[in-house]
Amino acid sequence: MIEKLLKYRYIYIVILILLVVFAAIKAPNIEVDTDISQFFHEDDADYTFYQDMKSEFSSQDNLILLGVKHQDSVFNLEFLNKIEALTDSLKQIPNIKKVNSLLTLSYPIKSMFGIIGVPYLKIEDSGKLAYNKKKILGDELPKSFINRQGDALFLWIETEPNLETKPLDKLIGDVNALRTDYGELTTFLWGREVIDVSFKNILIKEILTFSFWISIFLCLSLIFIFKKPAAILFPIVLVVVVIILFLGGMVTLGRPISTMSNLFPTIILIVAVSDVIHLCIKYDIEAKKGLSSKQATKNALSEIGFTTLITSFTTAVGFLVLYMSPMQAMRNFGVESAILVILTFVLTLIFLPIFFSGLKKRNLFTISKPFTALSTKLFKKLDLIYKYQNTVLVGFAVVLALSCYGMTLISTNGSHYSFPEKTDLYSSYKFFENNFGGSRTFELVLSSKNEKKLNEPELLETVYAIDNYLAEHPNLNDVKSPVNYYQIMSQAYYPNTYKERPLPLDIKTIKKYEKELASLLKKDYLANKNRTIFKFNAQMKDFGKHDIDAIHTDILAHVNSLIANKPIEARLSGIDMLIDISQEKSIENTFFGLLIAIIIVSITLGIVYKNMALGILAVFLNLIPLIITAGIMGFFKVDLRAEIALIFTVGFVIAVDDTIHLLSKFQWERKKGGSVDYAIKTAVLECGKAILATSIILVGGFFILMSSGSLEIFILGLLVGLIVIITLFVDLVLAPIVILKWFKKFL
Repeated sequence: MIEKLLKYRYIYIVILILLVVFAAIKAPNIEVDTDISQFFHEDDADYTFYQDMKSEFSSQDNLILLGVKHQDSVFNLEFLNKIEALTDSLKQIPNIKKVNSLLTLSYPIKSMFGIIGVPYLKIEDSGKLAYNKKKILGDELPKSFINRQGDALFLWIETEPNLETKPLDKLIGDVNALRTDYGELTTFLWGREVIDVSFKNILIKEILTFSFWISIFLCLSLIFIFKKPAAILFPIVLVVVVIILFLGGMVTLGRPISTMSNLFPTIILIVAVSDVIHLCIKYDIEAKKGLSSKQATKNALSEIGFTTLITSFTTAVGFLVLYMSPMQAMRNFGVESAILVILTFVLTLIFLPIFFSGLKKRNLFTISKPFTALSTKLFKKLDLIYKYQNTVLVGFAVVLALSCYGMTLISTNGSHYSFPEKTDLYSSYKFFENNFGGSRTFELVLSSKNEKKLNEPELLETVYAIDNYLAEHPNLNDVKSPVNYYQIMSQAYYPNTYKERPLPLDIKTIKKYEKELASLLKKDYLANKNRTIFKFNAQMKDFGKHDIDAIHTDILAHVNSLIANKPIEARLSGIDMLIDISQEKSIENTFFGLLIAIIIVSITLGIVYKNMALGILAVFLNLIPLIITAGIMGFFKVDLRAEIALIFTVGFVIAVDDTIHLLSKFQWERKKGGSVDYAIKTAVLECGKAILATSIILVGGFFILMSSGSLEIFILGLLVGLIVIITLFVDLVLAPIVILKWFKKFL
């Protein structure tokens, strides 16, 4: 293999350069997929129902909400003039169809010409502001356009439906630019499309930031580990080449990267730097024996090359099991990460030997004095620790017992949204959470079981009862339903007594009201054309998943009791509920996938080592960091979300790599005839340096993620960094003691 690589090395290098140039041209065009639908399980019954309902009602997906806060009251002439100017400016933005607000809102009244609309507000008639304020805050119709305190207005922006990525990005950008132009107004932007675009921009910024700081840290770490600064050349070039090829390849295939892509720089570190350091340190050991570069390369590959293949395989498997997740975002992340792992391994295996053979000085990868001093001091401490084997075992047993208890304290009661703080998106989330009745949308759908219309008297009475119950529910705000239509028409016909009058139940009045409404309603978001399906919408606070589940269960039970034996089916739906369901299922599938990964790794190592005892030992050792980390999560009340559950999969594939290197070196020495004591000591001394070096880089790489404004990424970086630290102690402290005390006779 070495001979073929060296013989055709210039061809390989030219091919690589051409591929990198091609990929570099394509890479800037990479797209990030933040579509909310990628977080849903396509085969889930609730998702199917949601999709079916979308075809029954006018779509709300293309609505954007702009909130404007006033320090005192919105019923201020100067403030309203600015709102009018802002509205006119918004209408000039391409792809914005309409802007609705209190300034465009009218209430119906019965006149000699039929039902006509009367504006709630007329800026030119400033003398009636006090009267308008009382009417607006007392009526049902304006409640979607003003908060209860009367100090915040909401502008509903309707965009062209189904906008492509670039026009949508430009539209959101233009709206944000307009917000800057009207800096004297305190504005907040919300809506599904706003969240997607804003999150994508945050994500791209974090990817660039992480890539920069991880590159700086990698350079500094390699300079600390190796004596020659030139030793950083290959690892840095490898990381850059992998990123360019990966991004260019995704663009060429027409695939966007997933929302978890800010982890990619660290994932490349996991594979690239770990394998390179193990190979470089082994090459240095062989070169110091006086061997030629070619022979030293052969020896390094023969001993370490196969091990890196196994570690790359187990890492790829660990990521590929994420494909079992119901979330498309998580499946994409798993596949993309596995591709990164395989690509990095192939490039390392092909070009590192070529790099070694071109070295004129064989001491390029000599360990630096500071790192040698650190590792020497560590190994002296280890020799001291090995004398207290029972104490070490008892210590780990106590920690594991406490961790197992801590695992029972883990909560999944996380909030629905988790945005990076100190961002405009987070500020908007807090504003709408506090001023719009909540950032979550509650949605209840009533369907007729026998195609009878829900506005028929015997069924409409039940609909009224459900509407009244939801309107009075303490956790629901701004409840909207088709009942509002009849309330509005009743107000139009009986402006002075409508609040005291019961809503109509006779079919004649209902038909009359709906006929009048047909001329007023351009779009119906709450009822289908046949009136066989009604939808109730409301806003909810982001209480936390468990509390939301309890509220949903209680509401559905009460609604069903109101329905009794009527031919009506009640069902909860909506994007927010689907996200909750996908979160729960994704956590379940992540842990099931982790179990599959553990089984596959166990079987693989058992076959590779031809010794099931070593395979079982490797898996047992690598479960310890996961258990301890889970215990830490429980004790420190870290909520388990789908994104954070990734730490167990990512942590496992990282932890198992160094353990495989350690046990492979141990078995290598055993095959050469060394005793168990000699083999484990040699493995710790030789692999220990590489394990320490990779651990320093990985801990730093993951701790850099703690600079993220996203709580999930912060926690993921912190906990995976802790997993690496715990794994270092397990590999260098616990593993040798367990082998010498319990596994000696099996090895």
